[in-house]
Amino acid sequence: MKFFNAIYLTIALSHTASYGQDEKVSDSSKVVITKLGIGVKAGFNFSTVSQGDLKKAPDARTSFYVGASYEFPIIEDLLSIQPEIIYSQQGFEKREMISEERFKSIYKVNYITVPVLARYYIVRGFSLDAGPQFSLRVQDDFRISENDAESSLLQQTNCFDFGLSGGLSFQFESGIFINGRYTRGFREIIEGSNAKNTVIQFGIGYKF
Repeated sequence: MKFFNAIYLTIALSHTASYGQDEKVSDSSKVVITKLGIGVKAGFNFSTVSQGDLKKAPDARTSFYVGASYEFPIIEDLLSIQPEIIYSQQGFEKREMISEERFKSIYKVNYITVPVLARYYIVRGFSLDAGPQFSLRVQDDFRISENDAESSLLQQTNCFDFGLSGGLSFQFESGIFINGRYTRGFREIIEGSNAKNTVIQFGIGYKF
């Protein structure tokens, strides 16, 4: 009798241990948001404008962005909202021939942008991000060559832009995250041009 009781006890303990391990595996494979709260970020911009009524499609300007974000949950472990505030250097470049000489024109239009993104978590740490973006122009300059003095285009560029952003993010458990994003503006950047902002961003950041 004691022998059968010992066997029964061994089987029961084994089943309990196996169930506990299954629970741990299940918990570890859950779709969870790694970290919420305040974050900081920085990265590279590859910006240009659509051709619109311009004679030729402009080239991209390479610059940078830096900003901060705050993420809060809507549906636990699945959906969150992340508003951001970013200083973003944008604009475009044009190469053209004037009197048989080649010149490079650089249009710098810098913004304070406020994206408000919905973040849908597919697997642990990996999310699809999309939402509207509001942009306020804070500076613009134009010059024809590297040596020419810069002049302002403030009377010609629109001070406000509105667009949509979409991208992908991956966040590590340490709080470090990487992301890529595409933004398309809906308002013309220079009055009468019908040319609109397009920006591709790649960056890195940290969630506290």
